[in-house]
Amino acid sequence: MWWEVTLSPKGQVTIPKEMREVLNLQPGDRLIYSLVDGEVVITPKNLDFNDLAGLLGKPPKGRATLDKIDAAVLAAGGANAVDTGKDKEADAAA
Repeated sequence: MWWEVTLSPKGQVTIPKEMREVLNLQPGDRLIYSLVDGEVVITPKNLDFNDLAGLLGKPPKGRATLDKIDAAVLAAGGANAVDTGKDKEADAAA
């Protein structure tokens, strides 16, 4: 699926209604913008981590706050979507 949208003079775009429905996006949902090979990738960040509580058992280092979990997911999501070169540096050092 794909949709064509127009960039406004203020740099804004409207996500088409059909796309919002497919992705279950609601007003106030957060989105992550990433650049991948010169293309913009927009990923919804609408997962409620409270729904996952206890899924993996007791954490080995104790409980993490939702803020820490959100920060870790955002960092991991960005690192996986955009080549930062850090993996290459680590591979070269090994």
